[in-house]
Amino acid sequence: MENKVVLHLSDNFYTDFSGIKRLFEFYKSASDYYNETIYIDFYDLNWFDANLSALFGSILAKLNKENNLKFSTDMKFLEEHFDVLFRNGFLRSEETYSNEQQSTVSFKSFSPTDKDGFINYIENDLLKHRGMPNFSENDKNIILDSLIEVFCNIQVHSKSDEPFYVCGQYYPKQGFLTFSMVDLGVGFLPEIEKKTKGVVDNDYDAIKWALEKKNTTKKNRPGGLGLYNLNSYFYKTKGNFQIITGDTFWSLELESTVMKKFHFPNPYVGSILNLFFNYK
Repeated sequence: MENKVVLHLSDNFYTDFSGIKRLFEFYKSASDYYNETIYIDFYDLNWFDANLSALFGSILAKLNKENNLKFSTDMKFLEEHFDVLFRNGFLRSEETYSNEQQSTVSFKSFSPTDKDGFINYIENDLLKHRGMPNFSENDKNIILDSLIEVFCNIQVHSKSDEPFYVCGQYYPKQGFLTFSMVDLGVGFLPEIEKKTKGVVDNDYDAIKWALEKKNTTKKNRPGGLGLYNLNSYFYKTKGNFQIITGDTFWSLELESTVMKKFHFPNPYVGSILNLFFNYK
């Protein structure tokens, strides 16, 4: 009998450098295989931040498309231990899961041309979620406009026609809602390096450049406020904001430390934004 390929997800996956690094490692391990069905073993998994479904979903879709990989697992085990992954729509089951807890912001993917679908999702799924802070109208508009700019940059900046993945999770005990967005483009650096004529030549500096007010790679068009405004909002509200692109993990929290950044030994593609809304 043929040996089946088994990959393990164990311990805890939080929305931090360590959790994301280990999902990148899963991608690297799986990408060595072609035309296989990979069995994912979740038996030693203790915790999985459900908003990371955006990143995990992008990884599985990328592996399916590029390596013709399919995936199987013990669905019964996941239904019993990680039902949140069914409630947020990441996994499908014959069971119907009610979202009584109202803790999830649905896992979805959008074509980069589906701006209207994305705006509808942000307005109705994210901004109206019970885990969101009591925004002023001004803050709400700033967040909406900023997220639309991030979405529109996928085609312009990251040169991606791959789907854009989103998912959120409200953690009532901790008092915050985390929203993750993943694109599968070229990342921040290539266009910014070109725009700055090589002055910016690494991923960390590209992130810092993109966070500056009105810095944009767009020609003859306004831009460059989306990331700046998000950063300002999370700084003001004592939330957190993470940007992962190329080999670099940057976060608002790290900026006030000596470290400033972490580096991934096995980088993924595109960019990941994680937004931590403090519930007030």
